[in-house]
Amino acid sequence: MVIGAFGTSWNTVSELPQNPADQSNIEGIGMLIFTHYVAPFEVLSIVLLASLIGAIYLAKGEENQ
Repeated sequence: MVIGAFGTSWNTVSELPQNPADQSNIEGIGMLIFTHYVAPFEVLSIVLLASLIGAIYLAKGEENQ
């Protein structure tokens, strides 16, 4: 995942148009996530993955000890 994050060309996504009425809100949010907020988006995805793995571990409990 780290190699993919640093090996990606971040300049492939075009800039947002000046007039926000030209596009939908969903498209605008998607463009912002993958242009200006790439690093926080990646960090958040890793934190959510770690919390999901922790929740599964806690839900399993201690079986044979």
